[in-house]
Amino acid sequence: MGMFGDATNSSVLRWPKSFGINHVPAVELTTSALQIQSLIEEIQSATLRAKELIAGRTEAELTAILGSTWSVAQCLDHLAKTTTAFLRPIIEAITHAPRLTSNRKLHTGSVTNVLIKALEPPYKLHFKVLAPIAPSQHSIQNALSAFEESQDLLAKTVQSAIGLAIDRMKIESPVYARLSYNVYGALRMLTAHQRAHLWQIEQILKALDHIQLPATS
Repeated sequence: MGMFGDATNSSVLRWPKSFGINHVPAVELTTSALQIQSLIEEIQSATLRAKELIAGRTEAELTAILGSTWSVAQCLDHLAKTTTAFLRPIIEAITHAPRLTSNRKLHTGSVTNVLIKALEPPYKLHFKVLAPIAPSQHSIQNALSAFEESQDLLAKTVQSAIGLAIDRMKIESPVYARLSYNVYGALRMLTAHQRAHLWQIEQILKALDHIQLPATS
């Protein structure tokens, strides 16, 4: 069974070329632009961390399901589906967002802050995953590709929000109809959600290190 190639940390502090993103020019480094830059760095770090975690692992390991937990492939598929579901209303809201008229911070929102804290690893709360974002992809190649594509679009979407009052634009949750967030809070929640499932992947791989999977031909 083939092994996934080694990941590298050489570009941790640079935008990946695949994102098509440049550093925010110094003239634009307002308080809000720095917040946007921080979000892009979190997205970049999540993508690189995912690659680091699967580097050198076999497909059998990355698609193994232990008990009631998901496989690594399913975690990546879930992340891609969640990001894609949220990006639809986020992109629409950004196109209608007014420009910022002062050098101020973007606000997350009190309820969203609580949700973000609950998501940060090691998380203690477990949320029911609804059908639209439940994992269905069992192929690690397809799951990783979908994850990388969703990360690329997410980073570009975040960059497009520079200079805009995105915390004045609200979206309804695409999966939990009773919840709504401002766009900045929703973006912060997505990056926290990614950290939560990358931590889950770490736990899955640690568990796999202590068992022997059946041999495959």
